[in-house]
Amino acid sequence: MAQGATTVFQSEIFSILNHIEDTLRTMMIRRAFYYWQFIAVIVLPLWVLVGRGIFGSSVGWDFVLFLLLCPILAFALLAIAGLTTARKSVRSQRSVSWIDAGVLAAWHAVIIAYGFVDAPLLAALIVVVGVAGFWIALWQLVTETRNRFNTLVEGFERDAQRPSQPGERLDNCNVIILDADENRTFD
Repeated sequence: MAQGATTVFQSEIFSILNHIEDTLRTMMIRRAFYYWQFIAVIVLPLWVLVGRGIFGSSVGWDFVLFLLLCPILAFALLAIAGLTTARKSVRSQRSVSWIDAGVLAAWHAVIIAYGFVDAPLLAALIVVVGVAGFWIALWQLVTETRNRFNTLVEGFERDAQRPSQPGERLDNCNVIILDADENRTFD
C-alpha cells in the first residue's frame, strides 16, 4: 500500500515539475522577444541594407532607395516596440504576450527573408504585417489600459460609498459613530 502511494506521489511531483519547466521555457521565449524587439530596431534595417547590397541590388539607385527606406523601417520597429512596452503587464513581466511574439516573429522573419530575396511580395508583406502589428499592439494597449482604469474607478466607487443607515457596515470593520452634539465642549 505504501509503495503505491509513493509512486503516485512521485508521479504528481514529476507532473508539477514538468509543468513548471514548460512554463519557464515559454516565459523565456516571450522574454527573449521582449529584449529582441529593441535589438531588432538596429539590426533588421541594417540587415536589409547590407543583404540587399550583397544578394541582389544590381542598380546603384536601389541602394539609395534602401538608404531612405531603412530608417522608416527602424522607426516602425521602434513604434511597435514602444506600444508594446507601454503596457504595464509587459513592463512588469519583461515579456511580451503570445500575440506579440507571433506578430513579431512573422514580421521579423519577413524582413530577414527580404534581405536575401528581392521580391515585391516580401516587401508588401513587410508593410502589411507591420501595419497589422501596429494595430494589434495599439488594441492590446487600449484594452489593458481600459481594464486597469475600470478597476481603478470601481475601487474609487467602492471607497466612496456611504452607509444608507447610521451604524451600517460596508466592509465588515468596526464603525465608530460620533454624535456631533455630544463631543462639543463649551468653555
